[in-house]
Amino acid sequence: MTVHPLGYFEGMYADDPDPWGFDDRPYERRKQDLTIAALPAGRRFARAIEPGCANGTLTARLLEVCDEVIAFDPIASCVQRAGDRLKGTNATVRQGLLPEEWPGTTADLVVLSEVAYYLDTDAQRDLDERMARSMSDDAILIAVHWTGPTNYPRTGEEVHAHLDALPWLDRLTSLVDQRFVLDVWQVRR
Repeated sequence: MTVHPLGYFEGMYADDPDPWGFDDRPYERRKQDLTIAALPAGRRFARAIEPGCANGTLTARLLEVCDEVIAFDPIASCVQRAGDRLKGTNATVRQGLLPEEWPGTTADLVVLSEVAYYLDTDAQRDLDERMARSMSDDAILIAVHWTGPTNYPRTGEEVHAHLDALPWLDRLTSLVDQRFVLDVWQVRR
């Protein structure tokens, strides 16, 4: 159901603990800064869910605006690094696949940062159902995806068009950067 190029990611992280430069690449820093800035001003979140947390760089930033973050990633070495980074914080990091191992809890913030284009259509529908069940009535969904060419099942633009068409979400903010698209939606019930 899900297209998980796990071997590819495991190989990337085996060679380099931060192959995409989450900690120091200007692209990643800008994307993280804009992700936090795009959230509704002054709002504090009780619980966020962040799939595909990688080494926990964005997870740490989410703790600036969240009381608790539940983060997960399918790669064991990422979970270890993120867990080490976030030790002593209100972040829970565990190993898990998206969407199959979505947390069985409620959240008022969901963060999809460069993960949803790895999902095929069926997996995206499964994720939609899991998000809808777990998101509180006024929850926020923020998604940010690279817009360059990929060999993934979908492009960043396709992911965002799909999310924008969900009848239970209202878009609050949209930002189109040269290399990524970032959208914020609020649950409408």
